[in-house]
Amino acid sequence: MHGSGQSLVKEIYEASVIPDRWPRILDRISEYAGAAGGCILTERNGARLWTSSESLRPGLAAFYAQGWHERSAWTERSCSKRRLHFYDETDLFAPGEVNSIPLYRDFIHRYGYGWSAGTYMQIPTGGRIFMRFERRFENGPLKTSQRNQLNLLRPHLARASLLFLRLGLQQARSAVSVLQMMDVPAAVLTHSGRLLACNGAMEDRLSQVSVGSGDRIALKDTSAHKALSESLTQITAGFFDRIQGPIAIPATEEHEAAVAYLIPMQGAAQDIVGYGTAILMIRPAQPENRPLDLVRAQAAVDPSEAQGLSRAIAPVYPRLAAALLASTENVQVVLDRFLGQSRSGLEARLARFLQTAEDNPTLGSATRRAASFS
Repeated sequence: MHGSGQSLVKEIYEASVIPDRWPRILDRISEYAGAAGGCILTERNGARLWTSSESLRPGLAAFYAQGWHERSAWTERSCSKRRLHFYDETDLFAPGEVNSIPLYRDFIHRYGYGWSAGTYMQIPTGGRIFMRFERRFENGPLKTSQRNQLNLLRPHLARASLLFLRLGLQQARSAVSVLQMMDVPAAVLTHSGRLLACNGAMEDRLSQVSVGSGDRIALKDTSAHKALSESLTQITAGFFDRIQGPIAIPATEEHEAAVAYLIPMQGAAQDIVGYGTAILMIRPAQPENRPLDLVRAQAAVDPSEAQGLSRAIAPVYPRLAAALLASTENVQVVLDRFLGQSRSGLEARLARFLQTAEDNPTLGSATRRAASFS
């Protein structure tokens, strides 16, 4: 291996412990081997992590978002035979076959690609690692000499990508550890409900939460678990506006009543916790008969909602109504500034007024939205 190859090996091992460097090193390897960009895709226990050259990120995001990873002919053919080298489409498909394969016809070709040099590695302890270096379709497949250059790097890429996967799972554990410091029971789940990581506060909730076969998390209350399962289904389908929440969890002898929140990881958050994951958090249920909590919630109101809320509150507290109308802050900040932390007479009057909020068409939208984020 000549000088540039040796330099790449050094950078590969640097990226293995500094994941932010992967996009740059994948670009360098692509240039070295005559490709347009590269990516690493990992799977283990239902968790998926990936990194890629910047040029491939939009396509990879769409690849997962549109569900192509679940019907990838390239993945199926790659796994059907163990190859300890980089291979291309001519090794996997018959001549002209890719033109009739949906993954290529309806997706890859639309991004201008169609030839790749890829490799697949099975992790002995469970899991898979795929690597692909993409080449523009009009440029044809990589030459044998170019694939040989990749093959010289393959053992180093294999070791580094294995550490990338392990560090990714550790990041999921770190995310719930941070919430542990805030005394928030939390767990990282795949969209199928498989548990990837949880903190001690969640482990202490065994009277309300359990882990069943396949490491799948379950809420012991039947209604709560049904709501959780339905929400995971909606997240998998990409219907984030249909997520149920907060999910009510009844009290047990060991624990008070609580509510569960399911937060899907999207965008850059997936780089930290993993693709196709969500964070499940449990918080104490709010005491009943505190209608002011509806507007004390951490929920920003848009201008139209602020106007409606202000008009309804104006007869009770004109100055507060004016503040809500003019402020760009959330409702809680405004209330705390005007009403303070104590129960004043004005606050009590406002609370009594808000008890009718659900029946008030002007207030309904804003208060229900606030409650959903409380």
